[in-house]
Amino acid sequence: MRYGICTGIENAGLVKKLGYDYIELSVTKTMGLDPAAYAAGKKALEESGTEAECFNILFPKTMNFVDGKTTNLDALEAYLEKAMAMIADLHGKVVVFGSGKCRTCPPEVKYLDAYENLVKACRLTGEIAGRYSIKVVIEPLSRKETNMVCTVAEGALLQRDVANENVGMLADYFHICANHDDLNSIATIKDFGHIHIASGNGRRYPLPGDGENYGELFVALHTAGYNGRMSIEGKTENIEQDGAAALAYLNSWRRKTMADKVKLGIIGYGHIGSQHGRAIRDGKCPQVDLTAVLRH
Repeated sequence: MRYGICTGIENAGLVKKLGYDYIELSVTKTMGLDPAAYAAGKKALEESGTEAECFNILFPKTMNFVDGKTTNLDALEAYLEKAMAMIADLHGKVVVFGSGKCRTCPPEVKYLDAYENLVKACRLTGEIAGRYSIKVVIEPLSRKETNMVCTVAEGALLQRDVANENVGMLADYFHICANHDDLNSIATIKDFGHIHIASGNGRRYPLPGDGENYGELFVALHTAGYNGRMSIEGKTENIEQDGAAALAYLNSWRRKTMADKVKLGIIGYGHIGSQHGRAIRDGKCPQVDLTAVLRH
């Protein structure tokens, strides 16, 4: 697993100092920098050795590409060309298709019409991003942020309907908690491209004592075969202190989760030829690490 923080480009050096693998930047905020500030930020990335691998907040709140009138596909295409060129200039690899307000269906618009527009917008985003070798990941959001594509299952349906190999999926622990969604649904995703994490209570940095069981998330990710990037997208009043503590805490959860799986595989189920072993092999016990049984 590789870890990053969602923060401003001015914190590039600090992110590297704290031991993170990359920084996740806001598209709209970075595009809004004046030329001098942008150049300074790019230089800070290069000098610190920090990689801006991921980007979020792709669209400004003034856009709406599902209501059929605010933002047409021509305007969307022109904006996306500029956005993807900027992301590529900073060597970005993944961009998050979130931006809840831009994909909110107004009461006067039929939902199916809005959904059709959303599919077209997401497909166009994937096509343009692909020209720059950038992966797009759909982010299901809290129902407080949008009324379209809120659960992991709904995100997977949108991905299917978009039918573009450059468009994958993201899961956000905070949004999953806010929607009372099922973490186990993560295992059903075929093209899982990114993770956001923050506490379900207050959307803060994941820290000891916050009352969350992040082990459930790591088990679901392991079951899905995911071992990619995970970005902290939460609130903090002290990024240096909380950033260091959060990284250590997430690593401890991951180690504990993997250790528990190995223990369960060796002690609980025996050899691969047994009845329990065959159940594990056939995927009927996803909480058990097959490699642990094989080692036994």
